[in-house]
Amino acid sequence: MAQHCGGVSTVGLVYGAVEGATDSLSPPEKQEAALERARREAAERRRKAVPLGGNPRDVLALPLALSMGDIREPMGETRRMLLEHWYEEIMERDWRRTLEAAERLKNCGPDETVRIWADGLPDSACGLLHAASLLAGTRAQISVVLLPPWKVRLDGIVEIYQGWGEVSPEEFGAFLPLEQPLTPIVLRMLSDRWHHLQEENAPLRAVVNGRVRSVDADFYDDCLRRALPMGRKKVARLIGEILGREQPGVGDTLLANRLRVLLERGEFRMVQEDPQFYRSVVERVR
Repeated sequence: MAQHCGGVSTVGLVYGAVEGATDSLSPPEKQEAALERARREAAERRRKAVPLGGNPRDVLALPLALSMGDIREPMGETRRMLLEHWYEEIMERDWRRTLEAAERLKNCGPDETVRIWADGLPDSACGLLHAASLLAGTRAQISVVLLPPWKVRLDGIVEIYQGWGEVSPEEFGAFLPLEQPLTPIVLRMLSDRWHHLQEENAPLRAVVNGRVRSVDADFYDDCLRRALPMGRKKVARLIGEILGREQPGVGDTLLANRLRVLLERGEFRMVQEDPQFYRSVVERVR
């Protein structure tokens, strides 16, 4: 975490330059200026980083995408097959690590502490409830750090967040003052909520008014309709606009799958089909 933030690589990163500040520079000079600014900002983040302690090997992840699909057996074969269907790049090693992480949580002892980092995105909110169900039978000391919707920096700039994935590793420690304990009573409440969602086993789960609720498969369809009230668009642009403007808290995979359903129903029509679905062009049928 924060104490392991050195050695930042610039390979594969994208930096944006402030228009006007480098207008007199050539393209290579603009790129170098942007890289230099990014290096300075990264160095400043490392300087201000708050150490979290612990060992990187103790960081556990449960990337199960539990806001979608059958959740009766979150660690079962059905879930593994769903993940392979949604995310073709999933590897057997990743699934094995997830199972090991869940088992480790269930076997936490009274002398162990668990800190959960959660946010308001559907997968994370469901993940918190699932983690609570795994930990409810333990006597470990458990706490949670919930990501706030925004943070005002010392320079007055407001940073708006959707999920922890938007927070740089160096900045995690700055949120430790928000840490709160999950008492056995609260843990049981969260666990019971998860079991209730499992009983409902709806196609999707969404965060509605701050609470995880079971919803129908077509819950996000109106996002697609609003993004293309008329005319035609490339699929990648259509989905990208939804993710950018509406920020529904779900990934492109779910929206793409729902668009395929609407195409089959005739609400949308394929204008130009491409082997790579995101390059296809679709239009709204009135």
